[in-house]
Amino acid sequence: MAEVMSQSQIDELLNNLSSGDINIKEIESQENKIKEYDFKSPKKVTKETIKLLKSIYENYCRILSSFMTSKLGLMCDITVQGIEESIFFEYSNALDEYTMMGLVDIKYPDGTPSENQMIMEISKSLSFMMMERLLGGDGEEPKKLRDYTDIELRILSNLMKQMVNHMGKAWESTIDISTEMTKYETNPRFISNINYNNTIVMITLEANVNGTIGKINICIPFEIIGDIYKKSNIFKKSNKKKNNSESQKEDIIDTLKVSNLNITGILGKTELTLKDILNIQVGDVISLDREFNSDIDINVDGKLWFKGKFGIKKNRNVVKINKILGW
Repeated sequence: MAEVMSQSQIDELLNNLSSGDINIKEIESQENKIKEYDFKSPKKVTKETIKLLKSIYENYCRILSSFMTSKLGLMCDITVQGIEESIFFEYSNALDEYTMMGLVDIKYPDGTPSENQMIMEISKSLSFMMMERLLGGDGEEPKKLRDYTDIELRILSNLMKQMVNHMGKAWESTIDISTEMTKYETNPRFISNINYNNTIVMITLEANVNGTIGKINICIPFEIIGDIYKKSNIFKKSNKKKNNSESQKEDIIDTLKVSNLNITGILGKTELTLKDILNIQVGDVISLDREFNSDIDINVDGKLWFKGKFGIKKNRNVVKINKILGW
């Protein structure tokens, strides 16, 4: 609803206009802002998609920062610098003639591979710094950039494969996809699996490693995003808020049910001196603190949960649960 002005406000506005305190042209220019739109190449990537990708790759940055810190032994901070829609030929033309790019294959939850590939590109300054660190150097920023040698390409491609494998983990909360780098290229002109006029989403990550600032660019063809929307319920998940506490409780329980726990059967305990242990020979008998037919303790992650009997079934050691003590 439009705001209704009082008579005093109207009088004040007219007085300001007559005195020159307010310029009517400035008011008109502020109210009539026109945004140009190119109908020949309409935008395909919505704000919701950009927001979703930002959330996914912020998670990826956290995973990648931890991995790179442990891999290089240097403090590494990786953040999302920007996400924008572009055309592939614009991205390709902006690249150097000799740059390191990994081609990334994608598999969807049903096992079907994507017909398109992502591209991961690492800036030269960052790649040379990482290689120097992996080869035992201090990880200083290179003073002069040059082309990669064959050995350096091999080292860098192995590192990029590990970085790409972690990308699938960042997508798990949205869709369970797997990512694998199957090939690398150093000349963007040789990439033929993406049409030059195809729409892409460019995700730029900024990496700060030991004071060296570098870029990691991830190029995602729009067809991949379309396939992901078809094979998942992203829109439903993003638009539906779970206000029901019972459904949230069930989700938590379902997550906990698939957690891995260590179960240990304890036949008995005893105490020996170090001298006795050093003198143990084959055939010696060690007496335990319980009888042969007594129940054994069954621990779950170090806590006593069950009582049971030890036995053998189909030539395998087994434990039969006789009593549940509670959780």
